[in-house]
Amino acid sequence: MISSVVGFDIGYSSCFVGIARGGGIEIIDNEYSKRDNPTYVGYGACSDGRKMALSAKSQMSSNIKSTVVGFKPLIGREFDDPLIQQNVTDMFNDVVRREDGTIGFRVDYEDKQIVLTPENVTSSLLVYLKSVAEAKLGFAVNDCVISVPLYFCDYQRRAMLFAAKTAGLNVLRLLNDTSAIALAYGIYKQDLPAEKEKPRLVVFVDIGDNDTQVSAVGFNKGRLDVKKSLADPQLGGRHFGERICSFFKTEFMKKYNIDVNSRARAAMRLQTECEKLKKTMSANTTSIPLNIECFMNDIDVSGRMSREQFEELSHDLFERLRHLLQELLHNASFTVEDIDAVEIVGGSTRIPRCKTIIEEVLHKSCSTTLNADEAAARGCALQCAILSPAFKVRDFAINDIVQSGIKLVWFNPDGTVGGDME
Repeated sequence: MISSVVGFDIGYSSCFVGIARGGGIEIIDNEYSKRDNPTYVGYGACSDGRKMALSAKSQMSSNIKSTVVGFKPLIGREFDDPLIQQNVTDMFNDVVRREDGTIGFRVDYEDKQIVLTPENVTSSLLVYLKSVAEAKLGFAVNDCVISVPLYFCDYQRRAMLFAAKTAGLNVLRLLNDTSAIALAYGIYKQDLPAEKEKPRLVVFVDIGDNDTQVSAVGFNKGRLDVKKSLADPQLGGRHFGERICSFFKTEFMKKYNIDVNSRARAAMRLQTECEKLKKTMSANTTSIPLNIECFMNDIDVSGRMSREQFEELSHDLFERLRHLLQELLHNASFTVEDIDAVEIVGGSTRIPRCKTIIEEVLHKSCSTTLNADEAAARGCALQCAILSPAFKVRDFAINDIVQSGIKLVWFNPDGTVGGDME
C-alpha cells in the first residue's frame, strides 16, 4: 500500500492542501484549477445533496440558511461560551443549542431539517479535501497532518481528530499554525547556526481572517524551538471588515432609510463588497467608492471610504495588535534586540497599518519570504513527510510549547487528595 503524505490547512474562510510529490512539496489545485478552497459547506433542500468549497460559495446567495460558513472556531465548544456567542451573532445560519449544550446548525437537507454539529460539517469538508488530494495523487489518502490554531484547547483538538477520523483520515499530528509556518521557513535554510550555537530568533506574525497568532521561534541546524506564542482569537481580517460594514449600514440607514440587518441576503452582499473595498484600500491612499445596484427595495446605494477613515474606525483593533506584540516581548527569555527577522503571513498582513505596527514594536522590517496564504499547508505536508516511513526527508525536530496548563493531582491510599501541582 502506498503511503500518503498530505497536509491540510483548514482556515476560517479558505483551505489549502499540500502534498509531497516529485521530491518537493506542492500546493495542489481543485477541480476548478484553484488552490484556494473556500471553507463553505452547503446542504441541498431537495436531492442536491452537499456542495463543497467553491461550489457551495457560488450558490450561497440562493441557499443562505443552509450554507455553513465560519464553523472552524466553533468546533469542540459549548453554545453558552461567551466567545462563541460573539461569533454566532455574525453568522447567517440558524445556530442552535443542542440538548448536550453543544453547538448545532439547523439546515435543510434532502426534504427535511436536520441539526449538524461543527464536527459533522468539518468532517464533510475534510472528505472533499481528501478527494482533491486523491485526484492529484492517484491513490487513496489516509495519513495526514492538519494545522490548528495554537489557542485550541485539548477538547477542540480532540474534536478535530474525531472529525478527521470520521472522514477516513489518520492524523499523524495536529500542528499549530505558527509551528507549521516555522517549519516551512526553516527546513530549507542552509545557513542555520550549529546545534550548540546561539539560535537564530525569528518572530512569525500570522494575521488570518479570524485570529492573530504570533510566535518567537529559535532555529538551529535540524531543529526549531518555539520560545513563546500568543494569540488573539477575536482579531482577524473579518473583524476589520465588520468595521467597514457597520459604517455603511449606518450611512445607508441615514441616506436611504434601509435597514441592512433586516435581510440576510443584503447583509451578505454588503459584506462581500466591503471585503473588496478593504483589499482595494490596502493598495490605495485615495478615497474608494462603493456602489451596489438594486441593493434593497430596488434602491441603488453608494458610498466612499478612504484608508484614513478605515484606520480611524479600526483604531482599537490596531491597538490590540500592538498590545499582543508587546505582550510577546514581556517577561520573555529574549529581548527585541535578539530578534533576527520578522516573517508575516496571513491575508490581513497586507493591511499597511498592520505592517507599520509590527515594525514599530519589533524594530525590524517585515519579511515576506513565505507565501502568505499557503505557508501553513506547506509546513503540514513537510511534517507529514518527516513522520512518514515511506518518504525520505531531512530530519527536522519541532519543540513546541503547550498553551494550556497541565495540573497533576495525586491521591493517598485512603482516597483523599495527597496534593497537586501545575
